[in-house]
Amino acid sequence: MDINKVIANENRMWEAAISGDADGFLKFVDENAVMVCGGLRCSGKEYAGFLSEMTMCDYEITRFEIICCDENSYQIHYIVKTEVSHKAQTDCEGKFHVTSTWKKYDDKYKLVFNMDSRIIE
Repeated sequence: MDINKVIANENRMWEAAISGDADGFLKFVDENAVMVCGGLRCSGKEYAGFLSEMTMCDYEITRFEIICCDENSYQIHYIVKTEVSHKAQTDCEGKFHVTSTWKKYDDKYKLVFNMDSRIIE
């Protein structure tokens, strides 16, 4: 199973997002990926374009669950807690339930679907 690769890629994707690294983000996210965040839908490429405007400064992932897998794809769910450095962007801060789908292209996994839902506590 390549689930450890997928989990490592999920973390690398978050590291690229936190640092505002659009090119690094697109190493793990397909340009045409469907990204549903905060009720808005965009492509992976469009989302990468927003990274320089975001002010996320930290994240913590917990409760990884493998929902579905076969030899070429994985769907995972987890909880992510994010922090922002500028309070004007508090819509990006908080706890979210995330669903990610990763697909294998040649020998590499890329994110093809991502959706988050805010957890109200």
